[in-house]
This record gives sequence, structure tokens and C-alpha cells, in this order.
Amino acid sequence: MIASYLTAERELGRIAADADVGTLAPTLIGAVHMLFADRKGTPPEAEAVHKVVTAVIAG
Repeated sequence: MIASYLTAERELGRIAADADVGTLAPTLIGAVHMLFADRKGTPPEAEAVHKVVTAVIAG
């Protein structure tokens, strides 16, 4: 599902044309999962999630 979304974003020019969505999708899932892991019921700040996503899909 994430790879399909990233493919659509790539086709719209919102992420790099040569982005490897097959690698980016699980990378995003794993990186954001780690932000939520071991939080004892409190979610991470939205800014932290945004920073991770931006770093992973940056040009």
C-alpha cells in the first residue's frame, strides 16, 4: 500500500523520478515504527514523524 502511494507521488513529481519506492516503503514503515516503539502509550510528536518521513523521501 505504501509503495503504491509512493509510486503515485513519484508519477506526480512530488518525489524524485528515480526514487526506489520498493526500498522507500519498508524504510518509512520501519523508521516511523521505531518512533512509536517503546513509547509507553504516548505517541511521538507530529514534527518528529514529519522529520523522519522527509529525511527518507528527500531527493
